Amino acid sequence: MWLIISVLGYFLNAVAAITDKILISKKIPNPAVYVFFISLLGLVGLVLAPWGFSWISWFYLGIALIAGVAFTGALLHLFKALKIAESSRVTPFIGGFSPIFVFIFSFFILGERLSFKQIVALVIIILGTILISSGRATQKNPIKAYVFSFISALLFGLYYTLTKYLFDNLSFINGFVWLRLTTFVGALLLLVKVQNRQDIFHQNKETITQSGPLFLFGQAAGAFSFLLINYAISLTSVTVVNALQGLQYAFLLVLILILFKWRPSLLQEKMRGWVLVQKIAAIILIGLGLFLLV
Repeated sequence: MWLIISVLGYFLNAVAAITDKILISKKIPNPAVYVFFISLLGLVGLVLAPWGFSWISWFYLGIALIAGVAFTGALLHLFKALKIAESSRVTPFIGGFSPIFVFIFSFFILGERLSFKQIVALVIIILGTILISSGRATQKNPIKAYVFSFISALLFGLYYTLTKYLFDNLSFINGFVWLRLTTFVGALLLLVKVQNRQDIFHQNKETITQSGPLFLFGQAAGAFSFLLINYAISLTSVTVVNALQGLQYAFLLVLILILFKWRPSLLQEKMRGWVLVQKIAAIILIGLGLFLLV
């Protein structure tokens, strides 16, 4: 049962990633708008408040605020990268580098140390991310896309490390609710820029009508993915479930291939010849590295 649940969870994660790409590249031109409404939707997590929400010290509040702002920044740079680059490159690239930054931050913040196997795993992941980011792609600014992806991975790494720190010192519900609040605070910082305020509060009605259902579908897929993966972890080893993360990139590639045959202009991905072989090989390397990492 845990295996079926895990596979379904990672499949829905891949669906959410493709939905994000379609919306960012076709429906919502400003990534800040997308991040703002995702953060706003995240406030639904406040429904858990009656079951464990309470005031925390200023120190932990500061940690939660840094984590929330980091998560907002990670999403913003993820969507900036998706806007100009292929999803089959950006998603595995960030997914490969994030664990590396997690271990770097964990070394200093949590006092964690790497085993020899984990060092080998990181080397394999780095090779996979180099492979998937090399070669000609469809984006006009490949360097810019990978800079955005790199920053996103770094901020995700910081967020996950600080989240672990909070959950080690607070109850899960209390930490979770504070992180939802501080993530929205991070989203409010996007309003400092005039263009962002204009795009967020003056949405075209036609754009809302067209993108609204797809946005809710993508967010629902992401939410169910989160629930399923965490339920699978409750049934078996977290190590085993996390080791299956490479399935997400495999599903992503398959779904992109299907869309490429059905609507080639929808995602603008290169899916022929050496480029396809390169992506498959890179995803296998990243998946193997993630497997060894845990």
